[in-house]
Amino acid sequence: MSANQGKNSAGQKESEPILFRDVESSSEEISGRARTIAIWVGLFICAIVVSQFGRPSRAREREFLRGAAKVEALGQSTQATPGVKRVHDGGVAAMHGEGAKEVTPAIYVSKKYGVAWQYPRTYVLRKGANANLNLAGQTAAASAFAGAGGVTLATVSIPARLYPNTDFKNASFSVRVNPHIGETECGQIKISAADGGDGESFPASQITVGTIDFVEADVNVEDESGAPGVATLEKFYHAYDNDACYEFAMSASSGGISAQAKAASVDRDDIFDLLTEILTSVTIVPRNGYVAGGAAEKPNPR
Repeated sequence: MSANQGKNSAGQKESEPILFRDVESSSEEISGRARTIAIWVGLFICAIVVSQFGRPSRAREREFLRGAAKVEALGQSTQATPGVKRVHDGGVAAMHGEGAKEVTPAIYVSKKYGVAWQYPRTYVLRKGANANLNLAGQTAAASAFAGAGGVTLATVSIPARLYPNTDFKNASFSVRVNPHIGETECGQIKISAADGGDGESFPASQITVGTIDFVEADVNVEDESGAPGVATLEKFYHAYDNDACYEFAMSASSGGISAQAKAASVDRDDIFDLLTEILTSVTIVPRNGYVAGGAAEKPNPR
């Protein structure tokens, strides 16, 4: 009996080192797995940081050209003035606010200045030599830069045929860029004497439209046509990016029709809501090829 106990005791002593070796081996495996997991987690975090802050230029260009996704229903007409027909697509379809036919919006892109926006195809785009004119051949809106050197990229106008039998005169959305003034000057909105102003800055406020922060000011101006009873309101929005000042100018004119004409009055607030939809779709992104102070874009025929 004592001999068996001696053997068992000896067997236990021989097996003990093997047991401890297994524990040490298991501990080493766990430590190795932890290091592997830590390495993969670190690589994953680095990949996220690179994707967010170091995206390649091609991805940014695709994002720029996909600016149309910002306003999916820009081509839809808003509710019409009660009792007034809104003509859509040049009279192809008439409606009374509801049941408006949806139109795929058009998009304007300036790769040179890194800006794009959407507008309904029922509106009229003018660019090049006519970029600063509305459909009446008048200046769509005065420039409100604090310094010279601005260039008008294009003007989108709402045609009067969309408001038959009303006192609607014209409405427009103009876009300009001035690479010759700094950020502080961009925050000032003033109309120079050359544009019919007195050079004084208008009271401005900060406002965010869409995803862009603007400095905004409202200006009541005299109608260029000189027609009695016509009231014109202009709204200016400035944003500084790409080492340049971007100006978005809205203008709406109405009135000037006698009571005997029985024309319905257009609510200019509704018109500015339509123009603000265009402003909401604006996309500004840094452009690799943009050069501050570069020459203005060459005029293109309409």
